[in-house]
Amino acid sequence: MEIKKIKSEIDDVNRHGSKIWLKMNDNSKAPLMRQQFVNSNGGSFYKEGRYWKWRSPITEKNGYWLKKVDTEEKVFFENMTEFGKIRGLTPVKICELMNGKRKTYKGWTAVELRAVKENVGSNIKEKEPERTKVKIYNGATFKNIVTGEVFYVDNIPEYCRQHGMNSSNLYKIANGKAKSYKNLKLYNPLEP
Repeated sequence: MEIKKIKSEIDDVNRHGSKIWLKMNDNSKAPLMRQQFVNSNGGSFYKEGRYWKWRSPITEKNGYWLKKVDTEEKVFFENMTEFGKIRGLTPVKICELMNGKRKTYKGWTAVELRAVKENVGSNIKEKEPERTKVKIYNGATFKNIVTGEVFYVDNIPEYCRQHGMNSSNLYKIANGKAKSYKNLKLYNPLEP
């Protein structure tokens, strides 16, 4: 038995070359597709270089928005200290902007007011939800043609090592691509 995490559209939307990524970037209906994706999953798209990337709603909730007073350009950032170093701002003053104690600071203003710690740093960050896990069974039920014995094999590669068989041939039987191998066939309860 093996446990795998299921991939969804959300996992592949930023993976270069995936089907959903192509719909968001290299498609004549890309703006419409991006809008539909945002309507169903939340978040927002932003342009990074020549391609569009999706920002999840939880990332947006953990991050901050400021805008330039003169150009009305909105800027998203997740780390106040790094953003401040790049733009020549102090994190404490950014917190004051976000809390509403200050209207503007060096040409920047808050897009939305919300509670931020008084000192440097943010509130407790939300975490992305974990992907759904699924159990995958690698086994199959076989029937011995000669003896009529029916048995379940939990681990096909291990069973083949113990009995001197080729695991790829036994997998072909388990997947229905071959009828039998070394007197074994896939068990069908409806068959007499």
